[in-house]
Amino acid sequence: MYKRSIFILGAVVTAVFLSAGFASAAETITDDNGDVWHWTWNANAGTHTWAHSVSSEPDIDIKEISYSVEGQQVLLKMKVAGDIQGPNNLYYVAYNTTDAAYYMTYGNGSGMCMGFLENGTGFSYGNTTVSGDTLIGTTDLLGTGTGTASGFYGYAYKYSHFGDTSGEWWGDWAPQEQSPWYGSENSDNGGNSGGTPGFELVLLVGAIALIAILKKN
Repeated sequence: MYKRSIFILGAVVTAVFLSAGFASAAETITDDNGDVWHWTWNANAGTHTWAHSVSSEPDIDIKEISYSVEGQQVLLKMKVAGDIQGPNNLYYVAYNTTDAAYYMTYGNGSGMCMGFLENGTGFSYGNTTVSGDTLIGTTDLLGTGTGTASGFYGYAYKYSHFGDTSGEWWGDWAPQEQSPWYGSENSDNGGNSGGTPGFELVLLVGAIALIAILKKN
């Protein structure tokens, strides 16, 4: 009877620790509605300007992003105020730990979800699905999944033409601290064309090409 009690106690303690571990493997960031910003470029003056968007952009207005682990799968999600859509939109979520980094991106009708071990010894890639206002990326869990979170953010962009940052574009970030305009209101940044998402677009195109090659082989 004593041994049985010890066994039951051990099982309960183990379950508590496992539950704590699974609870820590889920995280959500909520974002305000109506906080999309607009970037415009004045070629004649050589300046760009950030301002709150005067137009409603619900398809890139982020409501929340989340990270969770289900079994041996990592799930990255983004929910917007409208629907995930538009040939000129780009959506991105990143979750980094001390062990691994996971990324989800979707744009122009194509998407992917992938992970990398920080020591470079492991790689996984999965897929994305769209259902109304929600984008979901799924890929295999790498390592033990017990690494400490070191970064979690997402953004959604809308271009006049996909990937064209020469004229104007709209963006929303979660959390807002990740935005290039954070800490300033309507700002005219003379002579500085920074803050454009061209680099992320290059990564998106390159990653989609890589997955196409892997699938072909």
